[in-house]
Amino acid sequence: QIQILLEMMMEMDSLADADKIINAHDSQGGETDSPPESAAAPMPMNPRSPIPRDLLERIPVGHPDSMMSTESVRRAVDSFRTKPTDIIVATFAKTGTTLVTWICHLLRTGAKVPESLEGYETLYEVVPWPMLSWDIGIDPNVAGSEFEPRVFKSHLRMASIYPGCKYVVTVRDPAKVALSFYNFFIAKRVPFVVDPKQDTFDAEEEPKLLMDVSEFLVDTPFVRGRPQTPTADLRASVWEYYAEYHALMACPDVLMLVYEDFIADDDIRMGNIRTLCKFMGIVDNVALVERTASMSTKAYMAQRTSTFDEPYQRAKLLNRAADVSQLAPGTKVALQAHSQTFDCRATQFLQSQWNATMKPLGYSDYGSFCEAVRGRNQKLFG
Repeated sequence: QIQILLEMMMEMDSLADADKIINAHDSQGGETDSPPESAAAPMPMNPRSPIPRDLLERIPVGHPDSMMSTESVRRAVDSFRTKPTDIIVATFAKTGTTLVTWICHLLRTGAKVPESLEGYETLYEVVPWPMLSWDIGIDPNVAGSEFEPRVFKSHLRMASIYPGCKYVVTVRDPAKVALSFYNFFIAKRVPFVVDPKQDTFDAEEEPKLLMDVSEFLVDTPFVRGRPQTPTADLRASVWEYYAEYHALMACPDVLMLVYEDFIADDDIRMGNIRTLCKFMGIVDNVALVERTASMSTKAYMAQRTSTFDEPYQRAKLLNRAADVSQLAPGTKVALQAHSQTFDCRATQFLQSQWNATMKPLGYSDYGSFCEAVRGRNQKLFG
């Protein structure tokens, strides 16, 4: 019966549809009348590879992100529809989302720039983010549909992700995630990180900061996560995301990528691009992979920062987003290593979180997790 339930869920087009099936099943106690003894035994179902919903207990979406409006989240849950060929780049924030969505777009358009972006303001118009789409005036069921396969951005955890398609997830050293997140908010001058009284500053002038990177890591929910409370929705930590990826190691509908491999030497980068190309169902060739690799370097992307920005002016004009400051322009491509360091409290926090969540799964450190990810990719995708 559970197998039948899961098959029905795969037919659902939206998260809301899937939840209705789950709720209906739960309201019946998950039981059905036993068939009469004379009834023929049901035919066994054809074996198939596991999908995320087979391997993870479903967690409702809620509203964990302070940036989107409640209405934008509701529309994404109720109205967004997936297709089996869709690719959702479903990542923890600051683990390479922009880089991977950009590479996906290059691969499906033959790496022809600027032709593949002609007439578009930002990448969000061709790679929609369903949760944010209403806030910026985009219909994710339509935007980007002129390209095949369709590609979407998401920061939903895999236990909450839209059913019925294929997924790309990414991993990155949690310490680097925290550094990137912190500096991302500085670049956007988000008020709880940068003094809001300092309305403007020159590019060479240091902003007045309200917290350091260690406080950001340990005392805010952006990396460490947040439990469900009467006043706040559950927000999963980066370690909880990675634990879900561990549960999906045998799932061929999920490609796992190591962020550090995309900033490594050319052979490693192009090998990962080729794997992504194959996963997307695109016939790869040497020229396409080489063009994509050359157009996805940090130096290349840094020259086109506006392409990767959220449409801030459009968001301001529509006035729908819950916190428009998080949509403000700010480079997503860091050419230099971040200079901040963690204090003892933050360093111990990073280690304790890894030990609590990932070490019981068999990963002594981040490096061992990456090796496991690379090994499963080789086994599943060659």
